[in-house]
Amino acid sequence: MVRRSILLSLLAVLPVATACAGTGETGDGEVRTIEIAALDELAFEPSEVRVEAGETVRFVVTNEGQTPHEFVLGDERVQEAHEMVGMEHGEATVEAMAALTLDPGTTGEVTVTFEEPGEILYGCHVPGHYDGGMVGKVIVG
Repeated sequence: MVRRSILLSLLAVLPVATACAGTGETGDGEVRTIEIAALDELAFEPSEVRVEAGETVRFVVTNEGQTPHEFVLGDERVQEAHEMVGMEHGEATVEAMAALTLDPGTTGEVTVTFEEPGEILYGCHVPGHYDGGMVGKVIVG
């Protein structure tokens, strides 16, 4: 039931990921690719990335583990909302910038343009994973 709720809420935010993606190009026409591994040790590798305001980034996320993982990109409010979904308290009421659900051994990708400086988190909200430390940070300079 938890997995179904998570899947339904993530399907609801996928159009948002596409809408935020824009053309996939920065002002100079380049898209930077950042590869991220989701690990069963409840970690992302790398756990922190730096980008520039206005930069467009294509995240290529691979689940290198044996259990399902997620990649939910958004601020603390987004992460808290998705964590509540993982605890079966309803659907996420705050939309993520982008979200992926990854079965073991699969790879997904999302393209996002970071408009403003600040910090954006990426987390996994399979029950127990986020609380276990499966969270990373995008520092937008």
